[in-house]
Amino acid sequence: MRSLLAAVLLVFATAPAAAQQRPAPAPAPAPAPAPSPAAGPTAIGRFQNWEAATFTEQGRRVCYAFTRAATSAPAVQGRSEVVLMVTHRPGSRDQVAVRAGYAYPQNAEPSGVVDAGGGNVTLAFFTSGDAAFARDREAAVAAFRRGRSLRLQGPGPRGGTVTDTFSLLGFSAAYQAITEACR
Repeated sequence: MRSLLAAVLLVFATAPAAAQQRPAPAPAPAPAPAPSPAAGPTAIGRFQNWEAATFTEQGRRVCYAFTRAATSAPAVQGRSEVVLMVTHRPGSRDQVAVRAGYAYPQNAEPSGVVDAGGGNVTLAFFTSGDAAFARDREAAVAAFRRGRSLRLQGPGPRGGTVTDTFSLLGFSAAYQAITEACR
């Protein structure tokens, strides 16, 4: 679990924390420096299909919960692991991001559908490099808390549409754990 946490950490530690605060995507900002090895992740726990952890970034605690894609179609050759993550940073809570495992085309706008009790919820995303960010992170978190799965569709690296499905089983408990850890 530790090596995957470290890999997820390195991918999303460089994601712009303010990216979800902009109404429209902007050119990709310069990546932040990677955290030092001494600031590696510390597991909080596993919650069904979700894992939660913390790490220290510039002397401040960051908490995150993540899950891997349950299914992805079609298969994309050379694609790395696909991860959905919710992050709490000081001054920026509920950053919702998906690491696609390949670079999205510029100005791509994936869309997600949360299969939730009481009806499905559609979520808009914007992209920066190989990450897609929920435009309305509060709506995304609320949908995840009552949902069963997230189906994200976006452009593939060579055209066509790629669909990734994530289980939301355990999200509420993992979210509660990171919220308590980053009060």
